[in-house]
Amino acid sequence: MLTFKPLTLEDIPLLRHYFTGQTSRVCDSTVGGTFLWRDLYQTRYAEADGTLFLRSVLPESGQPICSVPMGGDVPAALALLEKTLRAEGTDLTLFAAREELDAALALWPEAGVETLPDSADYLYRAEALRELRGRHFAGQRNQISQFVRAFPDWRFEPIGTDNLETVRRYFFRYESERDKPEASFREDERKVEEVLNHYGEYGFLGGAIRAGGSIVAMAMGETRGDTLYVHIEKAEAQIHGAYQLIVREFSRYAAGPGVEYINREDDAGDPGLRRVKQSYKPCAMLEKYLVRVPAV
Repeated sequence: MLTFKPLTLEDIPLLRHYFTGQTSRVCDSTVGGTFLWRDLYQTRYAEADGTLFLRSVLPESGQPICSVPMGGDVPAALALLEKTLRAEGTDLTLFAAREELDAALALWPEAGVETLPDSADYLYRAEALRELRGRHFAGQRNQISQFVRAFPDWRFEPIGTDNLETVRRYFFRYESERDKPEASFREDERKVEEVLNHYGEYGFLGGAIRAGGSIVAMAMGETRGDTLYVHIEKAEAQIHGAYQLIVREFSRYAAGPGVEYINREDDAGDPGLRRVKQSYKPCAMLEKYLVRVPAV
């Protein structure tokens, strides 16, 4: 039987090892996609026979869900996972990307499959966000031009030991000026603080825009395979072009040679965020699914 344990920052290298072998481009199989939301989703992990198991809880419904096991003999791992949960009196519900559905349905062809609402990741061509060419991006280019005219001294700078404290102070000021009641909003704030306080452990790529002597935007993420995953992005909304500029400049900095796609994650059902993400013209929406395995 499997024994699940809470995730700690010391587990990042272990999970990164398993994530490296994943073929799906969904953000959930990355360090940021897992660790930034591990408390909100009550994520636990187990390791057995060269296989990683992740178990979480949907915050809206309290329903337990498990990721498709990573590494090793996946069909055998799925059978072990089902056995563990049945022994607890819990039905097995799998969280799966499209590429993982076949493995689950091969074992349980009668399983029910449903799309997880508001969870699809927005995937973009890296070149499109690095350059923002064409009429589709005229609005973004116009916003950037306004920013450049207002702040001719602006510059992009990678986040590192020399400016990490300055970026940290920027975020503390940024979050002090904003407040929302949603649990996800507060959890996002806590985890951005955690990343800034443990930047080395997370191993993220980060960048910031400095204008008028102050930080006005920042972004952080990670690469895996041919994809850059943007986990954190903050900018001064009242400064025209700050968001658009950090999107372009961080893409140019972090989506280097070999990176063909940029995953900017889901919109969490927020209409405003959905409009913004759609305005950058995604090349694909990466749907995620729940596979409900019937009790025998």
